[in-house]
Amino acid sequence: MKKTLLLTSLVASMVAMAGTTGSVEAYNENEATFVNGAPKPTFEAKNVGVKTEVKVNGTGFSFGGDLRAEDLKLGEVKRADYLNHSSVWAKYELPELTKGLNMYVKGTVSPKFADKDTNEYKFDGSAELEGQVSYKYDVLTFGLNSKTNFPFRLSERNTDYGKDVKSTHKVFVESEEKKDVFVKGLKDVKASLEIKHNYAKVAATPGARVDYVKGNAELAYDGVKDLRIDGKVDFTVNVNGPKKLDNVKLGDYNLEDLELGGVVSKIPVDFVHTYNAKLTYTGVKGLTLAVAPFISHSQIKNTELKFNLLGEERKFDKTTLTALNNINTALRFDNVMYGASLNAQYKMLNDQLTLTGKALLAGDSLFINGLNAGNLGVVSLGANVKYDYKVSDKFTVSPEADAKLDLYIVSPTTAPLLTLTPKVSVEYKPTDTLTLKGSVEAPVKFGPTGQDTFGYLQTQLKTSLNLKYEWK
Repeated sequence: MKKTLLLTSLVASMVAMAGTTGSVEAYNENEATFVNGAPKPTFEAKNVGVKTEVKVNGTGFSFGGDLRAEDLKLGEVKRADYLNHSSVWAKYELPELTKGLNMYVKGTVSPKFADKDTNEYKFDGSAELEGQVSYKYDVLTFGLNSKTNFPFRLSERNTDYGKDVKSTHKVFVESEEKKDVFVKGLKDVKASLEIKHNYAKVAATPGARVDYVKGNAELAYDGVKDLRIDGKVDFTVNVNGPKKLDNVKLGDYNLEDLELGGVVSKIPVDFVHTYNAKLTYTGVKGLTLAVAPFISHSQIKNTELKFNLLGEERKFDKTTLTALNNINTALRFDNVMYGASLNAQYKMLNDQLTLTGKALLAGDSLFINGLNAGNLGVVSLGANVKYDYKVSDKFTVSPEADAKLDLYIVSPTTAPLLTLTPKVSVEYKPTDTLTLKGSVEAPVKFGPTGQDTFGYLQTQLKTSLNLKYEWK
């Protein structure tokens, strides 16, 4: 015991002598849901934890961790909810060997101590080793980032450890923020190419070890007064079997922002490529107008004569089924999302009052072997009012009201979903080193309650509390 105390004191003294900067942050997000007709409400702690980051001055060394619990449901808490989401990390930034050349290595350990399915104690998890080399030339930074994840145990029905070890390598170039790149007005240039693979001992082809290849390119141009143009291209190719779509940027919206986005984002695809543009006008004081057209195409091949639309499994009609039976190839499902988002924001009263209106006008078409099998129209209309009331230089209260109407149109049916959300946020900063943030919101949802009926669905009460202490 004495030796332990002595060692702890020695380490603390060394850290104090070296001098440190860092932060400690505690956070808590809770959610209560009251569903119309349900026998009782549900209560869930979505995220609860403490995270910290410490930098040892003059050494390039930093470390930290995140002690976290997720999805703690009242009366249904499982060991995995509070034993499987924490991690610790350490990072070392090497000294510059030459001007502009930067390198670092980072190690992260993410242990798991419980089986999610059986709720029994079970040691699992992984360790990740990350390294990056980058070189800055003028306003551009070129770099290579590599991450390798080592699981602590083999996955089920696998005897080849190398198959579970995954590496992600990314080459990238990005420009310094808000700085012109060679041409006046051209800025915020970014591009990257990423590949993920495993180290399986046996593979039919070298490509069999590859999980995915993805790329990204984006830039902006503001050479015309009061006008900014943004462009972005993304693609992902899942080389060895389809994987879930995940989030896709649709103008100023994210796919997962939509009520049905969570369903669509879980649909497996072989590849997806998305094209976004945005035109922003700021010629009127306090007013920002933006229009953002987009198109996204994803594909999956399947041999089953059924498809998933709006989260429901549907079979082909006789005409389509006959046409498909005459095609001696595997089924190819193509999903095309297209449309534009519109955004208007106006600030007044010394930027304390913000009025925002936004809209998404989109279509979603499904094709099977080139034949149209279903069309979905998506209209999302939103309005938000927020007022930042500064009680003092250290204390701000921000009430806001948000309304969102989503319309999902599958001829001849239209499904409306209305969400009304009052919210109050507070921020208190008693000192330069301590910040307290909190919020309470109560989304109320209305939607289809039966055939041709519209009514109340549910109410949620969401609370968030964040306390952060920083030292310098």
